[in-house]
Amino acid sequence: MTRFFQKNKAAIPVLALLHLLLAQACTEVDKNLGEDFLPPNQELQVQVCDATGFFTMETVAIDSMPTSSFSTAMLGRMDDPRLGKTSAGFVAQLLPASYSFAFEDGVTGFDSVCLILGFSSTYGSDNTPMKVEVYELRADLSIDSVYYGTPEVAENFSKKVNLTDENGSGSITSESAMTRVKLKDDAGLFNRLFSHTISADSFLTYFKGLYVKVDDNSGGCMKSVSFVNNMSSYAYASSAVVAYYHYPDTADDGNTKDSVTSFTFHAFNTTPRFNVFEHKNDDHLKGATDTLYAQGLLGVAMQLTINQDSVAAWTGTGTGKRNYAINRAELALHVQDENDYAKVDAYATQLQCIVESSSRTNGKYAAIWDMYASDGSFSSSFDGALNRSLMQYSLNLTHYFNSVVKGSAISPMMIIPYGYTSDARSVLINNTDKKPQLKITYVEIKE
Repeated sequence: MTRFFQKNKAAIPVLALLHLLLAQACTEVDKNLGEDFLPPNQELQVQVCDATGFFTMETVAIDSMPTSSFSTAMLGRMDDPRLGKTSAGFVAQLLPASYSFAFEDGVTGFDSVCLILGFSSTYGSDNTPMKVEVYELRADLSIDSVYYGTPEVAENFSKKVNLTDENGSGSITSESAMTRVKLKDDAGLFNRLFSHTISADSFLTYFKGLYVKVDDNSGGCMKSVSFVNNMSSYAYASSAVVAYYHYPDTADDGNTKDSVTSFTFHAFNTTPRFNVFEHKNDDHLKGATDTLYAQGLLGVAMQLTINQDSVAAWTGTGTGKRNYAINRAELALHVQDENDYAKVDAYATQLQCIVESSSRTNGKYAAIWDMYASDGSFSSSFDGALNRSLMQYSLNLTHYFNSVVKGSAISPMMIIPYGYTSDARSVLINNTDKKPQLKITYVEIKE
């Protein structure tokens, strides 16, 4: 064995070199591997387009507002020099505060039934007195149904007889924080309120709710009516129907006197209700595009309509149609007097986009899902809030505009102050110096 290695000393370097070459051949990477794996015509290039010419905007008056689970309703009349005359009322179903109710012993009779209205905020300064009118509902309401805020619908639901006591109170002004509307001293109404308080279904057989409005004064103001919802008693700045009755109260000294106590009926989270708007002398708003207004308290909105022909010219049609995917569509609305920061608190803090799913005069609306969450919170970085530095609103229309590009039938979109705010103030968009802008970020997907 020793002799073999002695004779083959030259073979050792040769074997080592061969091993090194084989190892290098196995580990060297082919740098061409993967080239043209995605052909050049398949590369997705992000592009930005100014789509301002794709749409038009105008101020419109709408009678249906998204009112699900609202904690305030609008009541009043107002003559706005820009927006015309508007009246607002509401329809609400009410339920007993408790179903384990029992009268005290020896009840001597009813005293009165009153509607207590508490106001959380006021829009307008005209102190013209407005008289409250109250009508009882004659048709059932359902929390699972959609109701339209038109006067005709409210009147069809309600009885024609006004429940308001002509001798009772019920006048409101811009300074009113609360009012007590005495309903007619009708023992029948009192008895129906207490006929069946063992369950909601049995109670609603006897009392279905109220339609509340104001009379036809020439002026006035808009009041935000606060509902109690989940409270079991009414208090200042909250609303309820209160039934008063007499009973004998025996004091500690043994003397008995006639006393008055009460029982309340509330609008809860589970009871349906909707606002009612009526517009007059607003013809100057129709088709107006130079100046845009939105005022949730008056049922005035901005309507955005996409020009399908402009979109088709951009995407192409037929066999020449390009496949675009919209990554982001942002609508920017500049407020008037954007350099006057003293006016910043005059504008609504946030705007909301809603889509009309039927005709304007008898329609229902749904929030744009990009911006809306079930708990009423926002998660988008351009969610309609007023940017106080730029003095503009930025709205997320990505899902909406994608549907338009894909050729889906899409309804005009409405923009209103966010419905959950306690003071949905007006918005004036300067559509002359700085028009609304729509900027889209997209990619083209090629075959």
